Amino acid sequence: MLRRDQLLDAFPDWKQFIKRRIRRAPVDYASFGTLIQQCTMEGCRGTCCYDGVCLDEDEERLLTHVVGAHPVFFKQLKLTPENAFEDAEFLGSPTRKTAARKETYPRHVEFPKHFERTSCVFRFPDGRCSLQTLAMEHGDHPWAYKPISCWLHPISLERDNRTVIWLPTMGNDPLADEDFPGYAPYTPCGKERCDGKPAYEVLREELETLGELAGRELYKEIKQWHRDNR
Repeated sequence: MLRRDQLLDAFPDWKQFIKRRIRRAPVDYASFGTLIQQCTMEGCRGTCCYDGVCLDEDEERLLTHVVGAHPVFFKQLKLTPENAFEDAEFLGSPTRKTAARKETYPRHVEFPKHFERTSCVFRFPDGRCSLQTLAMEHGDHPWAYKPISCWLHPISLERDNRTVIWLPTMGNDPLADEDFPGYAPYTPCGKERCDGKPAYEVLREELETLGELAGRELYKEIKQWHRDNR
């Protein structure tokens, strides 16, 4: 079974970035005090997956291998290595990403009006991630095949062209512009809620995993900051 500390072994560029940059990166501690809630599959249906995810070369290489190695599993999504990815543009630069398809979401789902009615091709109709499902069926860590940006969501690692560990909120989302109000703060797991819990508690597993990969106790560090600054 792939251990949590081995999650980046297939992604050398990410592994170097996490080890060299995240280990010493500043943290916007206050942002992790934002009150949010753990999303539920019934209420969310994978809203954060609506447009697919940008990939680096290592991530696309791994996913291409995973899809090719499990044709029967991915047949239910009609996925092949040839149709699972597409060219795209992100913040003005060309990139590669998981492909997206048209999707219909149930009326009860809090689906932002400015999001396209599409879905990542790796998302099951009920919102589950096929990559996570496959990993768990094979006894691996649930995030073994998932792109890093997916399992980190809604945490961000960059702000103003600097490496910063933080949680985007309404009004400061770097993806927002005059035509697109924002991304992470509009998804169920990143949306601020008055009846929620501090983000560092809700996102404990993500912070502990990122910290373990970087050689840093991120969760404890952020929790202690909030204790000291009540």
